[in-house]
Amino acid sequence: MIGTSAQSAGRQAADAASSFALASPGRRRAPHTMRSSPGHGPASAWQTQTLAAVGMFAHWGLALLGAIVLGGFVSGCRRARPPMEPAVAIRAGWEQFRLGEFGQARKNFETAAAAAPQGSPEHLAALYGLATTWNLQRPGEDPAQAERLYRELIARDATNDLAAWSWLALARMKSLPVAGETPPLEPQVQAYQEALERFPFHPAGEEAFLCQQAARLDQPDETRTREALNALKTFLRTHPQSPWRSAAYALAGHCCAILGLKEERLEAALQAWKTAETDPADPSQDLSWIYWQIATLAEFEVGDFDMAREYYRKLIAEYPTEQRVFLAKQELKRMDELEAQIREEEP
Repeated sequence: MIGTSAQSAGRQAADAASSFALASPGRRRAPHTMRSSPGHGPASAWQTQTLAAVGMFAHWGLALLGAIVLGGFVSGCRRARPPMEPAVAIRAGWEQFRLGEFGQARKNFETAAAAAPQGSPEHLAALYGLATTWNLQRPGEDPAQAERLYRELIARDATNDLAAWSWLALARMKSLPVAGETPPLEPQVQAYQEALERFPFHPAGEEAFLCQQAARLDQPDETRTREALNALKTFLRTHPQSPWRSAAYALAGHCCAILGLKEERLEAALQAWKTAETDPADPSQDLSWIYWQIATLAEFEVGDFDMAREYYRKLIAEYPTEQRVFLAKQELKRMDELEAQIREEEP
């Protein structure tokens, strides 16, 4: 549409310039015959040529004026193009973020932040996107800038969902290694506690709780591990609808492994599988490692051959090309032989 309008405007401008030039005094006074000036005879040839040239230059000048008018019109059309809507810019920013185009992602988030009303949902979303890009981009990350933007978002609306995720992001920044060294435990625990206390039943607060327990288990001792296990049991009892239940059971199983609680570890592994959010239609979802973990725990830690057989067979049936299928078949054979030997030795 803009190109068509420009062409039409160009034709109109050129026509107007031509008409104006044809009607100009210079053009009208350069005919084949010209009136004599008072007291002179007919116009000489050079006068006629000079006036004709003047008329020609006038025509060219006005044509140039028309081109300038046309250029201004097209430029005006370009300037009049509406700016990108904040929501569109935010979507574009996240798409660029996923592609690793962090510079372009920041530009889109900055565009959205500038265009959206201050404190509006779009403005907060743009701040969060910009902060996250500065936080997670590699290379070129800027933790100080990221923290400033996260805290600006929180200051504008402390109860917003994105404020919850911002508190979690700030806490995670405390857990990053510094010069290859594991950061001190207490600042991590305190940072996650801040997010947890503000949003105890929000998914971000629940994730902060799990990160807090995982940080405690990075340098485990018996006392700290038992505290983490008790905290996880309380979480599972008081958060029956949490999307993080499977992860909580997995962490509890890790605690049980450290403490040598074999039966509890197997039960935690079973519950982690049963509460996991699975999508049967997703071909990329792989449960083979969970089946293998349950089967080997049942066989070697607890001695529950029936459960071990159940999960080895699930692994073989559902993932026939998995590399552990051969080992699963070997274990099934080994258990059969072991039970047959025990029966033969019985009186």
